[in-house]
Amino acid sequence: MRSFQVKAIDASGKNVNELVFADDIEELIQNVKNKSLFLLDYRETKSSSNSVSKLSVKSLVIFCRQLGTMIGAGIPIMQSLSMLLEKADTPKSKRVYRNVFEEVQKGNSLSAAMQSQEGVFPELLNNMIMAGELSGTLDISLKRMAAHFEKEAKLKNKIKSASIYPMVLGVFSVGVVLALVTFVLPTITGMFSVDKIPWTTKIILGFSDFLLNNWMILIIGLIFIVITINLLLKVRSIRLQWDKFKLFMPILGKLNQTIYSARAARALSSLYSSGVQILDMLETTGRVLGNVYLEDMFLEIIDKVSRGELISKSIAETKSFDPMLSSMIYVGEETGAIGDILDSTADYFDNEADSALQRIISMIEPIMIIVLGFVIGFIVISIIQPIFQMYDIYS
Repeated sequence: MRSFQVKAIDASGKNVNELVFADDIEELIQNVKNKSLFLLDYRETKSSSNSVSKLSVKSLVIFCRQLGTMIGAGIPIMQSLSMLLEKADTPKSKRVYRNVFEEVQKGNSLSAAMQSQEGVFPELLNNMIMAGELSGTLDISLKRMAAHFEKEAKLKNKIKSASIYPMVLGVFSVGVVLALVTFVLPTITGMFSVDKIPWTTKIILGFSDFLLNNWMILIIGLIFIVITINLLLKVRSIRLQWDKFKLFMPILGKLNQTIYSARAARALSSLYSSGVQILDMLETTGRVLGNVYLEDMFLEIIDKVSRGELISKSIAETKSFDPMLSSMIYVGEETGAIGDILDSTADYFDNEADSALQRIISMIEPIMIIVLGFVIGFIVISIIQPIFQMYDIYS
């Protein structure tokens, strides 16, 4: 979506300078008319943050927590942004905060200023800020989003921490095997006649020769495969099937459903508590989950809810989330406490995801050790057999 700096006149004849978002000029004119404004002039703006990537979760937490606290204490928005700019601890954060400060200084709302940064801020945060501005609870929305990002970061850290040991063990295992195959084994077997080498040793030697003679081709091939996979995943139809597979794959599928259920519950809770309309809430939640398949499922949910179906029933029919999510939402719909129930449900799924991760790691570790032991054992036998044969010949 493009952004335009608009000069217009309102019904009272007052000049208005505002940032308006639209896909084309026709939509821009219509958006200005919808605001009951008479368009005088416009120019397309280019954000100076085009080269700035998304803010880290840590920076988002700081932004929301500090800004929410200052606004809640009665400090004006411009002064709050100025103080936030002075406290920015990274060049990227400073550039982003300066851009937001300048846009608000021009008379734009905070949500419009953040949207003009072209993807620097998550869509969920932008919508929450807009809802907070409309309801007069901007400080509460910011504090709620700070808590949201803190829990999101906690879940990601748990996943990373649980993945470290298997990754280190896997890299170490591959390194040991390659060292034995490419350096140790050829040195020892070089002392024996090729005709007298056992078949197991010949297999390992063949593999060793293949690695030594084609290592450059293998590296190029590996890089090519990685690049090709990344390019293919950018094709929506392929990404759709991959994201669907992640939800229904053996063993890890249930874990992914639990993680996405936690994210969906937290996003729904935050948006609902801020007064966002139901259909807008569902649409935003589908886009922020980071799964194309679930995004399409939420479009179906929106269609069903718009025709009068319960949110809980619509989510259950997708069969893509933990059944606990739809059950808890149903309870919330019946009791009228859906916001509180969604928040506690998200915490429940966070704990479930942590437990599931630990169970999977406890299964992966012994399997990796057994496989490593088998491979190294086979290599050791391939080394020892020629030595024993030589001993038999000369004894």
